[in-house]
Amino acid sequence: MKRFVWCICLLLVVLLGCQRPAESGKTEEERKVLACIDDSVEAMSVHAPEIIKKALASATDSLTYYEYYIRKAKYFCLSATPDSMYPILDKTISYCKLQPATERRNSLLAYAYNCKAIAYHNYRKNPDEVIRLYKDATTLLANSDAKDQMPKVCANLGDAYIFKSQLPEAAACYRRALFLVDSLGLPSSENITLYLGLATIYLQLNDFDTSLKYYQQTEKYFSQMSVGMQAYYLNNYGNYYYYTKNYKASLQKFLAMKAFLEKHHKTDTFDMYLCKLNLADVYLNLDKVALSEKYLDEIEPWFAENGNEVSIYYVNSIRIGQAVKQGNMAKVKDILSHEKGSDSMEFSLRQIRNRYLRKYYEAIGDYRGAYDNLRTDVQQNDSLEHNRIKMRASEIMDRFAQDTIRLHHNLEMEHKNAVVQRAYAITVAAVSLVVVIILIFALLVMRSRKRNAQDKMRNMQLRLACVRNRISPHFVFNVLNGKILKSDEHDANDLLDLTKLIRANLDLSCRLDVTLREELDFVKRYVDVEKQLVGDDFEFAINIAESVNIDQVRIPSMFVQILVENAFVHGLKGWDGHKIIHIGISKEGKNTCIKVRDNGPGFDIRSVGKKRTGLNVITQTIVIVNERNKNKMNFSLNNEQENGKAVGCVATIVIPDNIKLFI
Repeated sequence: MKRFVWCICLLLVVLLGCQRPAESGKTEEERKVLACIDDSVEAMSVHAPEIIKKALASATDSLTYYEYYIRKAKYFCLSATPDSMYPILDKTISYCKLQPATERRNSLLAYAYNCKAIAYHNYRKNPDEVIRLYKDATTLLANSDAKDQMPKVCANLGDAYIFKSQLPEAAACYRRALFLVDSLGLPSSENITLYLGLATIYLQLNDFDTSLKYYQQTEKYFSQMSVGMQAYYLNNYGNYYYYTKNYKASLQKFLAMKAFLEKHHKTDTFDMYLCKLNLADVYLNLDKVALSEKYLDEIEPWFAENGNEVSIYYVNSIRIGQAVKQGNMAKVKDILSHEKGSDSMEFSLRQIRNRYLRKYYEAIGDYRGAYDNLRTDVQQNDSLEHNRIKMRASEIMDRFAQDTIRLHHNLEMEHKNAVVQRAYAITVAAVSLVVVIILIFALLVMRSRKRNAQDKMRNMQLRLACVRNRISPHFVFNVLNGKILKSDEHDANDLLDLTKLIRANLDLSCRLDVTLREELDFVKRYVDVEKQLVGDDFEFAINIAESVNIDQVRIPSMFVQILVENAFVHGLKGWDGHKIIHIGISKEGKNTCIKVRDNGPGFDIRSVGKKRTGLNVITQTIVIVNERNKNKMNFSLNNEQENGKAVGCVATIVIPDNIKLFI
């Protein structure tokens, strides 16, 4: 008897051991079945209901049954009969609340909450309830076997906040979603939907350039999106062009969405009806009223049947626009009289309505009504609350971008640090050694170049000093010879002028370069003294172009004086008739041009090597200056001719702007 009892007990233990508790994990077969159902539902396959039905028949426990069952609600949510899902959702939620809080149960309940929130959000119902459901779903997923769904639910929560114009909260949700993608080790393709959310936020902020950047960035990954997300992307991209008033581009996006939905056999779905609603508005703005009416007639009964008040409000807005274009003002009045209050509608839809209403008011001559309508729009758009939200959202978006970069960097370093630390240290040491060697070599080269430059500069200064030492005696002797010849005709004032001139000469000859003003002042003194050599019939003039700032232009000292002296000594001295020396200063591009012209017998090329100390000083100085400048100084000496006869000489010096003369 005892032996029989032990056998019975052993058999019960074995039987109980063969039973899988409801809270245990899914089998591999069940995971495959769920994946197959999800794929068929997402694609809205005509075989999806049959696949779900077979799965329900094969369920081995109640939890598995409801995991299959809830997918049927998702199918109805995406179909043209969304109301059919609510009994399934309520039944599943009631079942879950009676079960222990295991990971599988939390995953199932979160799926139900998310599905219900999506339905409410699509039809713009109970926005506060939508946010609560998404929050509850996020909390449940944190302790479930479906943590990989958390980024998607966070993104959905961000969409819900956008609908309520709570942009800072929406941005925070996308930020958390991105963090979850990285921390859970999910593929980067999961970030695609988050870029769409960012584009939508920037569109709400009227930052169209940034919004377009994110839409274009998302477009690269279009083929990696699910069918539902591809439709969502095309719809939002079409909205972008609509709000930027590029109606032709908007039409192309919505037509592409329509063709896309038809290709995937989703003609009787909420996405298709929404697409046609947007097409009706775009065609209206393109003045194609007949096409606009055609699409509205197709979709209005469906929205009315499903009680979608937001969509009906939008439909009525388009009807108002159509009636105004057709001149049917009575129809506009009838629509407004039968419509319920619109204060709770989202701001963007009220803006569209107000735009059509202003056209209506203008058409009936009610300019006061048009003004009040416009003022309301402006007040709402420029309100302090709107600005506050915009600034806070921008701040969060900036932190979003910064934290994202930092997060990616930190995660990558954590994964690689243990593996590459030793190699990193060796690399740093090797690179440091190479850098030190390069720096030492560069330092030696720089010191050598500096020494060479200093030696070269000393040599140049010695050469210049030698040249300058030749200027002063040559100049003084020329002046004194003239004074000696005329000494009996001059009084004490002439000698005083001569003393001042010699003093100014000594001052300038000690300086390597001077301003053009200083040089011209010295030339004037020199001419006052020397003009007596050529008699009373002498004309001297200086012409300075307005574009030349003689206080800014610098020139090697005594350059102009040497040219004027040559004009006196080798040109006008002993020349009969009216004598002229003109100095012209002009701007030619990025150069200052100085010309000294006389009307003497001209320059004799045969005497180029005879007693031309001043010209040699000029040419040698120019050679030294040009050695250290990319843009070169130029000097030329040309005869002016008339009928083949020399009638004067012109000496020209060209000085580039910002030329480095001397240290």
